[in-house]
Amino acid sequence: MSAGKVVVSTEEISQIQEPVKNLPGPAPSAGGRLPSPVPWWGRIGLSFLVLVLPLLCLIAIILRLAFRNEPPRIRYAWVSFLSTLMIVSGFLTTASAIILIFAVPAPVIVGSSLPDLDERSEFPQLPAKADLNSSEVSRDLKPLVVVVSPATRMWRSQESASNMIGAGVLLFSDHDGYLFATARHMVAHGGGIFGGSSAHEMIATNSGVWASANIVATARSADLALLWIARHTGDTPFVQPIAAPRDGENVFVIGHPEDLRFSLSTGIVSGLRGETLQVSAPISPGNSGGPVYDDRGNLIGIVSSKFDDQQDPNAENLGFAASAQMLLNPSAWAYQKNGKQLLQDYIQKAGPDHQAPANSN
Repeated sequence: MSAGKVVVSTEEISQIQEPVKNLPGPAPSAGGRLPSPVPWWGRIGLSFLVLVLPLLCLIAIILRLAFRNEPPRIRYAWVSFLSTLMIVSGFLTTASAIILIFAVPAPVIVGSSLPDLDERSEFPQLPAKADLNSSEVSRDLKPLVVVVSPATRMWRSQESASNMIGAGVLLFSDHDGYLFATARHMVAHGGGIFGGSSAHEMIATNSGVWASANIVATARSADLALLWIARHTGDTPFVQPIAAPRDGENVFVIGHPEDLRFSLSTGIVSGLRGETLQVSAPISPGNSGGPVYDDRGNLIGIVSSKFDDQQDPNAENLGFAASAQMLLNPSAWAYQKNGKQLLQDYIQKAGPDHQAPANSN
């Protein structure tokens, strides 16, 4: 016997006066909606997990297994809520990763010494007895130049090199350590997103391994600073002679223009501007703090700046350096730690036996 088709019209339904009561499950709200199967305390508690995506994923797996035997309505409500949380957490985690990648410098190996210099058995004898050509300057004087970068603080107070680089030059070496000169504006940018200012500077030789040096002095009226780093092995001495600059003489500049490490450029002293030298040798960002040598290897200046060609695009080869004569004036400096004693030791070592005679302009 086949069952007949039963059709119920809307008119018949409207004639039903008695509402259906005592249906199982939660009662509808005033708006006709059923209450959410996810309780308020569960929403609040799990919402904090958007900050920790791996933990949120683990909780989602556990709840998915716990609710596998529940009615579909409860399962779907929890799945929808957890999916929303994981989407929000994914956006937050991605944004945090991007910020860390672009705002925090890549970790580098930072030591407390410069093995390249520690292992040297000899340094060039300066001043040279005869004029040096470009090849000889590159061979003998480039090893005396280092890469300098302001220290930036990372997590757990660790220090790393920043994105800003310049140059520095070795002034003297003994069994205790090394004294370097650089530009003051290269040490005025310490700090980082995880901490305050730093009293250290990062130094690297041609090997690329960074070491942390102490800022021991800054010149009051010139763009000069002194850095000190202790020596771990060896005792090979070195003293950099200083000479008074002569207008029109040949000069050699060593630095890292546009991050092209240990580049050599040549020119002349274009003019003497008080305690500042004007040089024609090409200078770019990355040369700051680098040495200006004469043709005997005497230090006559420390690169400080170049003319901003945005002010006048026609300006060319207008570079400036602080006179190295400032290194022989201990009263012109503000000292930190044992900086005063270190500078006095250098002045004594760079005395008549090592200092080139001053030449009249």
